[in-house]
Amino acid sequence: MNRREWLKSMSALAVGAIAGPSLLAVFDAHAASQKPGAKPEFFTPAQYGLVGAVSDIVIPRTDTPGAVDAGVPLFADQMFKAVYTKTEQQRYLTAMAAFDKAGGKPFLQLDDAQRKALVTKLHAEGLAVPKGGKPAPAADFVLMSKKLAMLGFFLSQPGCTQVLQYDPVPGAWKGDIPLSQAGNGKAWAEETSLKI
Repeated sequence: MNRREWLKSMSALAVGAIAGPSLLAVFDAHAASQKPGAKPEFFTPAQYGLVGAVSDIVIPRTDTPGAVDAGVPLFADQMFKAVYTKTEQQRYLTAMAAFDKAGGKPFLQLDDAQRKALVTKLHAEGLAVPKGGKPAPAADFVLMSKKLAMLGFFLSQPGCTQVLQYDPVPGAWKGDIPLSQAGNGKAWAEETSLKI
């Protein structure tokens, strides 16, 4: 994913968070997913495992924590339990069922390379759908899961403090400095706040 695609995705994600469920409900779902001992309440164990496997492909663990480390599967579970409508829930579950069959056998029975190839292929198919068109259910699942993974990850402590730049007590403002001194190429966590 290049920088432009990431910025477009984050912009769409920000608009979607406001236009869809209220931002407060998103934060409530995130807080519920961070409680110690929290367990999935919307997904079955198999569905929860599938969401976790796809989230791990979208944002894998590298030198920073990945989506699973940041609690994204539980965040997605809380979003569907507390925020999304019955219609949106059913759309996701239908798309998930189609996705699980898209690889010829259940997704969790595929090896890691097959899983990544399938998610990459369906992601490309979903992005190739003309604006206003409707992607196939399996591709729709990948796109919806990606949006949830990114939202949950960048709301999490590891996403904000280890991936984005984070300064809990910012220092003096310097208005005219070279870009190389402005933060080693990472976006600031404070700049991700939504402005209307």
